[in-house]
Amino acid sequence: MAESGVNIEYETIWQIYQKEKQSNELQLVPKTLYEDVAALVNELKKQNTEDAELQLGNAQRLINAVFEKRKQKILLYVAYGKQIPPQFPKQEEELYNEVLSALKSKRLDTPQTEEQKTLIAIQKIPEIILPSGHKEGPFEKDQIINVKSRSKEDINFLINNNICREIT
Repeated sequence: MAESGVNIEYETIWQIYQKEKQSNELQLVPKTLYEDVAALVNELKKQNTEDAELQLGNAQRLINAVFEKRKQKILLYVAYGKQIPPQFPKQEEELYNEVLSALKSKRLDTPQTEEQKTLIAIQKIPEIILPSGHKEGPFEKDQIINVKSRSKEDINFLINNNICREIT
């Protein structure tokens, strides 16, 4: 296959899979692994023989198994706060960074207790969606509203945008 411009062979993928199965750490693979695998699959698709179709099916299953193992290990690296080494393919580094970013943007805190405030509507308004995502309204002018909110941000939003004022 080397003559056709494909830099990886089925046997190489098999070896990578065996190494991944035997270790809990990401194994060193060529930085161009994903591109090489795509080229191999495309080359096998071009060959229109029964043997090539069988090899394509086997290669795709093996490739998926390798990539799933590597994804699991990347998730473990994230879970344990371990940085993946820079010599790995950029696709894996991007996955690592995206998962890490998603985890950092979500906080697992104890739920806030609902705060209830009594407000009065300054003007007539339709149903609105508050910053927390809760819906309130519609309100009539001078209507008294008991707002149960999980965040002070919602109450501040209603007051600061001249929708309501607090009754003291």
